[in-house]
Amino acid sequence: MDNTMDRRALFRGALGVAAASVLTACGGGGSSSGGGVSNAGKQLVPWPAYVPFAGPKPDAAGDDTGVQNLYLKYPETLVQSVNDTVGDGSKVTALVVTYGPPPTPVTQNRYWQAVNKALNVDLQVTVVPDPEYGQKMTTLMASGSDLPDIIMFTNLALPHSLEFIQASCADLSEFVGGDAVKQYPNLANIPTYAWKGMGRINGKIYGIPLERPTPANSLFVNRTAMNEADIPETWTTEQYLEAMKELSGDRKWGLGWFKTLFGGLGSITYHAGSLGAPNTWSLSGGQFTTTLGTPQFEQALEVMRKLVEAKTVYPDSLTVSSTDMQTHFHNGTVASMQDGFGSMSLATLTKINGRFELGMGYPYGPSPTPWQGPGMFGYVTFKKAAPERIKMLLRISDYLSAPFGTKEYELANYGVEGVHFTKEDGGIKTLELFQTENNSTLPFRYIGTAPSVIYLPGHPETARAVYDWQKATLPKSIADPANGLRSATAVSKGAQIGRIAGDGIAAVVFGRKPPSAWKDIVTQWRNAGGDQVAEELAKEHAAAQ
Repeated sequence: MDNTMDRRALFRGALGVAAASVLTACGGGGSSSGGGVSNAGKQLVPWPAYVPFAGPKPDAAGDDTGVQNLYLKYPETLVQSVNDTVGDGSKVTALVVTYGPPPTPVTQNRYWQAVNKALNVDLQVTVVPDPEYGQKMTTLMASGSDLPDIIMFTNLALPHSLEFIQASCADLSEFVGGDAVKQYPNLANIPTYAWKGMGRINGKIYGIPLERPTPANSLFVNRTAMNEADIPETWTTEQYLEAMKELSGDRKWGLGWFKTLFGGLGSITYHAGSLGAPNTWSLSGGQFTTTLGTPQFEQALEVMRKLVEAKTVYPDSLTVSSTDMQTHFHNGTVASMQDGFGSMSLATLTKINGRFELGMGYPYGPSPTPWQGPGMFGYVTFKKAAPERIKMLLRISDYLSAPFGTKEYELANYGVEGVHFTKEDGGIKTLELFQTENNSTLPFRYIGTAPSVIYLPGHPETARAVYDWQKATLPKSIADPANGLRSATAVSKGAQIGRIAGDGIAAVVFGRKPPSAWKDIVTQWRNAGGDQVAEELAKEHAAAQ
């Protein structure tokens, strides 16, 4: 899975501000209510009907709190979810982000060739490295010409992207709104929360969301080290602080943080949620109030400050990269770290390589409110074209969104049996070629993706532990009420006000400013645009009711 993507959700938590709108809305502009892309006062296209895929029977079932289906073994029998011809043999171009090395060219790439054959198109994918994605998209939107057929948008803030989408991309409302989506069964299997997380533009639906599970960034722990120190799975605030001390010393630390997008610390989200703080915003009587000014958020800052003072935090946490901190966690230098939920993956377990048992950290407060993510990483849009072409592009996304338990899912996620993987002992075992030809180096999952399940081949105990963690924490979890809403100020001033909050968090936690300075930081954030964002979100929320 793509843990780097899920760290976007961590960025929003680090800001604890308009970031929910900055990184979820991905655009805006115009008047204070979002101008031409606002949903206020517009007729709203109904969300696509949700028709869940029955699928193979799980070892333990998910539920409507966000708990995922658990599979301890790979299904013995797969079904076919797409029976009609997908493409028309034409060339289809796509632009997506990548967080890994570039793919092998299609002429030498058996995975790419197999997917093209299954789709019956010549799918030409341009992958843009994450650090270059913002500039590439800005240039693309400015040119307005030679657009690819499929354009993937992440949760990265891109000013005026919504206006661009409205002007240059196909309105999908008539194809997927309400019951119309049933023509594309795998798209109808995308949960409503993902569509809502993507949001509408001017009341209409312009994209297909790339679903992500409900848990946001989470605490990952070295369960082996904790067991050896007799640290329980569940803990109080005091027990948590003592546990981090117990795990620190001899050039090892209880936990590691890393620098986020605007210089803050994304780890604040775990602590704020543990202590009952609202998820970015609270909504009452139609009014939005920032979590930054709540007593629970201040308590989270206090806990983090105590962790630093006790020397339980990796000393270079303000400068170390997320990739390096992951390495420190994988090799046991730090006993815990916070990262996107997608890091609970086979890729992470492979990097740990049996050195310890991977676990999830439970919230420690008496009345926790674990923070949920927006339910999607981003979405794909299609260049304006004739209806028949748009329908074909939708069929491509539908195929690649096929759920776990289908033949299409197997091809999209593991490649060709005998070439990229084999099936052994009730599970998938990847082969050498899979290391270079896979859904990360060639991310078809950014054109369409299935709702995820808990399946960790070769690690059934870890999978069961993740399921138990979800069952215990998700019923108490809360969503950000601003998900999918538009705010022009969040786009135009989001970086500025986000930096105020992020730098303020770091300054208080690491002792550069006293805790009493936090109230002034929140006031500065409000005056710089935070209060205006709250007003705009209230208008958008009222329109969506």
